[in-house]
Amino acid sequence: MLFNNACNKLGVLLLAASAWIVSATPAHADNTRPSPFLTGSLGLNTIPSARMDEPGTVRAGVSTLDPYIHSFAGIQIAAPLYINLRQTAEISNLRDSADRLYPGMDIKLRLAREGPRTPEVSVGIQSALGHKRMAGEYLALSKRLGDFDLTAGLGWGRFASAAHLKNPLRVLGSHFSDSRPLDGEGANEPSQWFTGKKIGLFAGVEYFTPIEGLSLKFDYGADEYTAEHAAFGYDRPAPWSAGLSYSPADWISAGIAMQGTDKIMGRISLQANPTGWPLREKSYDPPKTYYALHGPEPELERIDRRPEHDLLLDRIKIDNGIAQADLHLAQTGSAPQQIGRAARAVTPHTGTDIQALEFRLISLGLRGPSVRFIKSDLEHAISLEKQGSPQEIWTNTEISGTQHKNKNDAKRILKKLPYLHLWITQDNQISLAEEETGILFRSSLIAEARAPELLGLMTLGGAFRLNLGDNLHRLDDARALLPVRGDVGRFADRSIGLDRLYAATTHSLSPEIHTSLTAGYLEEMFAGAGGEIIYRPFRSRFALGAELWQAMKRDPQTSLNLGLTGDMALTGHLNAWYDWPGENVTAYVKAGRYLAGDLGVTAGLEKSFANGAKLEGFVTLTDNADVDLFGGETHAFHGVSLSLPLGGAPYVPDGSTFKFRAEPFGRNTGQSIDKPISLYALTEPFTFDHMAQNWADIVE
Repeated sequence: MLFNNACNKLGVLLLAASAWIVSATPAHADNTRPSPFLTGSLGLNTIPSARMDEPGTVRAGVSTLDPYIHSFAGIQIAAPLYINLRQTAEISNLRDSADRLYPGMDIKLRLAREGPRTPEVSVGIQSALGHKRMAGEYLALSKRLGDFDLTAGLGWGRFASAAHLKNPLRVLGSHFSDSRPLDGEGANEPSQWFTGKKIGLFAGVEYFTPIEGLSLKFDYGADEYTAEHAAFGYDRPAPWSAGLSYSPADWISAGIAMQGTDKIMGRISLQANPTGWPLREKSYDPPKTYYALHGPEPELERIDRRPEHDLLLDRIKIDNGIAQADLHLAQTGSAPQQIGRAARAVTPHTGTDIQALEFRLISLGLRGPSVRFIKSDLEHAISLEKQGSPQEIWTNTEISGTQHKNKNDAKRILKKLPYLHLWITQDNQISLAEEETGILFRSSLIAEARAPELLGLMTLGGAFRLNLGDNLHRLDDARALLPVRGDVGRFADRSIGLDRLYAATTHSLSPEIHTSLTAGYLEEMFAGAGGEIIYRPFRSRFALGAELWQAMKRDPQTSLNLGLTGDMALTGHLNAWYDWPGENVTAYVKAGRYLAGDLGVTAGLEKSFANGAKLEGFVTLTDNADVDLFGGETHAFHGVSLSLPLGGAPYVPDGSTFKFRAEPFGRNTGQSIDKPISLYALTEPFTFDHMAQNWADIVE
């Protein structure tokens, strides 16, 4: 049956995730750690709290309370923001298939941290994008008193059907006191957030017992199941619940509760944080002590691409006691780490009279700033006696935005022959946001290669995709007739396909302005040509850019998907990025024309971790809508993704990743080209923020 099969697929994914979670987390749980409520974010039994997870926490789980089963996957994308993707299934019996499906994206934002005398305050929107049936908003306050965690709040929409008080927001305008439908075939819209004549009150408490991992939960809610009673005569349960939550280990949490005296709630979830991921980007052996690398006289011609450092040093010269070199950065590992290793590779061949080292940074042909530091500072920091530190190196470091080209007498250390970078991506996508099909999934293995700076002019790249498994045959055939991504099931039917084959050229107009041009098979579903430009000052947290692509739809019915259907699309966007201070989080916005000709905007957050893991959440709103089988329409496309490095595993190429995405399949609005080269990613090592946050890597 549809729902049972969907649960089986979700169970397989959860089981696979648990293999990592079990190996990457401690054996015992935090005795006072909050746990999820019914629909996925932290809370009590049936009401949310103001609590937030640690940044980067990923959670997936299943819960049930008649008449629904909820499947959810959420990410604490930043310290104050949690994003949850949820599929709610209406069922009459746990053994039956679903009668209806109500997908949605839930958002929770912390407004204030808990203080000694003040509560933690968060605002949340359930089905911020999704079906009206489950939509509701809330303002929650939580305060810890010893072993008790108290929560109280105000609710709108689904959290307000008990209608305890008049809507206090009516003082801001009559819009907020308009009547609000609690059900209907259309999607919930921002214009309906926090509206309604009445609001509800909810409250509860969690008691953390002396038994490790065990807590008791009691709550009183304001959900009277008005839509369910009107739709099929559902017998409303009492508004109170009592239950317990147990976490035998940090990676798992389970709960059970009585809703009134006749309903039972059950929940199980798995969670982990990418900081505990056992693999990381390629690791190196500890560096040799500096005194062992000294050489008495310069021997510049001996410097080459040294295997123990895995570096590409293109040119070097000595000028007034400064050894200068071009350092071509690898796409994995921080710039400071590569600078430090380049220094240890160069120094034995530069003689004892060298006072400083300067590296001109190059990233796939783009020329960034020059980094100059005192040689003795690094020598002291990595000596056996540890007489210095990365901070002392930083104090005397000069980073210049001006690139100095070598003169003709500069020594060429490595001829400009292309070197091949190989990596693999284990790509997994799941969709909890399908009303007509239930949970969908697809798993692929992508092998990719790139030969940069061929003849000093261009980069060549290519990739093949092996489709490992999917259930996309459930997608409505009508989607496949549309020219954007509605035919994803037909691409998945092919065992092996050409994913990319392209040529690209990059050029820096200055150390702050960079360009690229790319043509060929750009991604699995589109060929074409286009370009990008970015303005990214070294000391600014802001970056601005633009891109334009002429895309041509690929035909999944041809060999390796090489054929073209003849459908053309012009797409382009204006882009802006902001690096959030102290969070390793980038906020971005792009506005323009998407592949279906629709106009709109995409906003998202991306969080990076020291081990190379990345989390991302985004939402796209456009002026066109996709239509589902129930007659509803949505102008939104949204998703979250988690990327985990695999480069530290034996026999796995550096730069390889395990990628998990939760986003809808087969959507045709709000779709962009998955470009093979990103100027923002290439220029990340050129920024002050990257240098400062990763400077300690210079001694690794």
